[in-house]
Amino acid sequence: MPAMRLFTCFLQLLAGLALPAVPPQQWALSAGNGSSEVEVVPFQEVWGRSYCRALERLVDIVSEYPGEVEHMFSPSCVSLLRCAGCCGDENLHCVPAETVNVTMQLLKIHSEDRPSYVELTFSQHIRCECRPLWEKMKPERCGHTVPRSQLYPC
Repeated sequence: MPAMRLFTCFLQLLAGLALPAVPPQQWALSAGNGSSEVEVVPFQEVWGRSYCRALERLVDIVSEYPGEVEHMFSPSCVSLLRCAGCCGDENLHCVPAETVNVTMQLLKIHSEDRPSYVELTFSQHIRCECRPLWEKMKPERCGHTVPRSQLYPC
């Protein structure tokens, strides 16, 4: 019976994911006074909302732990802050300047064993900045190889 309960919970989770998501904040398309005028979002707000910063993203667990593809996790993705956005110059890209590790408890579903709680650690981006794009393409410029995930100037 525990397997049936787990299957039922899994189906409920899938049904919940199928519901339409409601955006946390919608921009007004009208002036709000019943007129048909379109409200224009000011440049400063557009720039501020699109500039390089840490944004909440849903990250697939298997993409962070590719060695765990033989297992299922519940939930299958986690909410993390990740750097994203524009830098105002095509020669720059948005990268993490400061990260912290966050450990989360998840349900690991085995094909033959009982599901068990596990703790997995993820990298959360705290501070982001724009850095030259060529750092990403030429990590050996400092005289040593740098992992692509840790590209920082010398």
